[in-house]
Amino acid sequence: IFLDFYSFICYHGMGGTAMISSFDIHNLDLLLKDFYIAVGIRISIFDDEFRLVTEYPKEAPKFCTLIRGTEKGLAACHACDEAAMKRAKKLRGPHIYTCHAGITEAVTPIQLGGGVLGYAILAHMLPREDVKAAACRAADRAARYGVPKEESLPALDSITQRSAEQIRAAVRVLDAIASYVYISNLARWKNDDLSVRLEKFIEENLSGELSGEIVCKQFSCSRSMLYHLSMQTFGMGLMQYVRYRRIERAKQLLEEGRTVAETAEGSGFGDYNYFCKVFRKAEGISPAEYRKRAFFRR
Repeated sequence: IFLDFYSFICYHGMGGTAMISSFDIHNLDLLLKDFYIAVGIRISIFDDEFRLVTEYPKEAPKFCTLIRGTEKGLAACHACDEAAMKRAKKLRGPHIYTCHAGITEAVTPIQLGGGVLGYAILAHMLPREDVKAAACRAADRAARYGVPKEESLPALDSITQRSAEQIRAAVRVLDAIASYVYISNLARWKNDDLSVRLEKFIEENLSGELSGEIVCKQFSCSRSMLYHLSMQTFGMGLMQYVRYRRIERAKQLLEEGRTVAETAEGSGFGDYNYFCKVFRKAEGISPAEYRKRAFFRR
């Protein structure tokens, strides 16, 4: 049973088309806790608007709390996280980086249907091979935010130390966790609103041009995301659904007494011969024969 769902709307350009995502926070917290018990590294989940959804442990290490306790340091934390997530989105995969405060972190996108649902950040690590030098560099950076070294250096003892090999292994596990998050429906597109808009757009433009490129532009999404949405909404690919709806519209027009030429135009097929070929394949008879039978059924 899904508990404590966190839902949000994120707008992707072009008329404010909404993609709605949901995170199952209760079960996500259980997953993050298991990850922390196994790996011992803090993990945070962000939505695709770079907002924190949840994390474990809930309390940040003392060093980071000192940095975030300053206005400048808190702003730098937010900017650093956002920059890392943007890089992950561009790379479409995980990467390791050093944050603004000198702490080693890693990030990976949570992907579904060509879109990015959110991000997982492996946070607050120091490289064991060079821990003293890394701690000094971090303390120097903390001083820029007004945190004195006599406070920051002892606080750095709360930062997890891992070897380079362990960090790389943890990042591979992080990427697996990101895949598990959407496979297990802990994060998902909740496209009820968008599905209604897509269906309405197709119906209103059935007699015109309805290529995948046009629909992607209208809804500001990739072809793979559009295919995923179409499969969710209609149970088939977009162009397959458009062809099905055009045949249904053609049958309606023929039953109303329209000529085959008028029907070809009115149902969006345009080309007379192509329409006849597609209609016969779908219905087993020609449009003219269908029209004739419809007339005798009246």
